[in-house]
Amino acid sequence: INGVQTTVFKTNKLLVNAMSFGSSVVADFYIKTTGRSNLHFTWENFPLIEASAQLRARTLALNCLTTHYTDLWADTFSPTFPTDTWSKPNDPRLSPTFFTYLTPTWQRHCALRTDYARRQALVEIDVLAALALGLTLDELITLYRVQFPVMQQYERDTYYDMNGRIVFTNSKGLVGVGLPRKGNAKKGITGWEDIRHMKTGTVEITKIDDTLPDGPHERTITYQAPFAKCDRVTDYRIAWNAFSARMDG
Repeated sequence: INGVQTTVFKTNKLLVNAMSFGSSVVADFYIKTTGRSNLHFTWENFPLIEASAQLRARTLALNCLTTHYTDLWADTFSPTFPTDTWSKPNDPRLSPTFFTYLTPTWQRHCALRTDYARRQALVEIDVLAALALGLTLDELITLYRVQFPVMQQYERDTYYDMNGRIVFTNSKGLVGVGLPRKGNAKKGITGWEDIRHMKTGTVEITKIDDTLPDGPHERTITYQAPFAKCDRVTDYRIAWNAFSARMDG
């Protein structure tokens, strides 16, 4: 049990600026360098960057998941949001029209909801935050490689299907997401090792979902092959080149 600390911002724009930087590994790295075991007021020493429209779009799309964020979305929406694109525009697991259909009034489709799209947004937030601070690509990659061994371990063993859904992960923060590593034929349980080499087709599983207020219910999940994992350093390089080119242009 610990105390709760809250901070009020004078404007929603300042709030989103702080939230954008705070969502990045650069901010996480800063906290690690303090050597503190508790956050307390450490985050108040974060640099308050002027978040670009590209950075704000991704931060808002990650966080504004329900109608409760309607006012925040409307107050910080930029007319340039619909002209934005992913740094990997040809990736079939990312909707090529996601940004195109962003509207000043929050709609359900304004939120990023697939596992893969949310991860990609975080990768791009890392790059955009690093660019805003004047870091180099090599510095961003170095702090990731040196300071985040657990994240690297999770990235090496997390796989996504073609629809952007996590089909398997070893992440301890995502218990119950995806398939178990090993199945159980007697109990009719499909495991990751049973399907990992599929090149085409789908796998359907039925599980009990107890995440909603109305209680547990059966849910059918479909995974679309093939399955692939990500390389964060490679994605950093791609995003860095894409956003740097836009800034130069």
